[in-house]
Amino acid sequence: MKSRILPLIISIVLPLTVCAAASASRPDRSRHSYDGIDVSHHQGKIDWKEVARNKSIRFVYIKATQGTTIEDEHYDRNIKGARRQGLRCGSYHFLSSSTPIRAQFRHFRKVIRKHRQDLIPMIDVEREGVRGWTRKQVQDSVAAFAGLIRRHYGKKPLIYSQANFYNSHLAPRFNSYFLFLGRYNAVRPSIRGAGHHNIWQFTERGKIRGIRGHVDLDRFMSGTSLADIRL
Repeated sequence: MKSRILPLIISIVLPLTVCAAASASRPDRSRHSYDGIDVSHHQGKIDWKEVARNKSIRFVYIKATQGTTIEDEHYDRNIKGARRQGLRCGSYHFLSSSTPIRAQFRHFRKVIRKHRQDLIPMIDVEREGVRGWTRKQVQDSVAAFAGLIRRHYGKKPLIYSQANFYNSHLAPRFNSYFLFLGRYNAVRPSIRGAGHHNIWQFTERGKIRGIRGHVDLDRFMSGTSLADIRL
């Protein structure tokens, strides 16, 4: 009896073990799928030809300006290189509490040429950038900058922020805008009040060919498509 039981146990356990090993090695597609990237000088010199071979990348947002004087040192190279390879590109401004909004917009408009933009401009609103402003000052400044963008470029901008900061300082006033929110874990962002976010920056430690080191990976959410953010 004992000799018959042992082979039976092995015949049951072995397939279960193989299935478990196969499951553990299978990539979690929900964690590894993405639709775009956002870059700045932190990524160094990018091989856009290699990046463009990645069929997962449907859009690229590129840092252009900050405050009233800073132009990202790789912006011109990045926007030219990415568009030359057929990638759909947009540009963003890092909002600063240290200089007037209209002056920041003039700087942004000077650097961001309409004919080189495939996607709506983006305002990057982060805690360290707007330090010293009250919640009302943050909101009024974003509204002023967004209004200037809409008048010049013909469309409302995309607004980027970390999910927690967006909810504490911008929601629900900007919930009708296209929202690009950062949250670096397995739980998708949610916003305070009615509405939804459109792009989820789900990691800052992505790895793709053509970029040394890490890069932000972004995913369309809530039924958003490339057509929704086209300029």
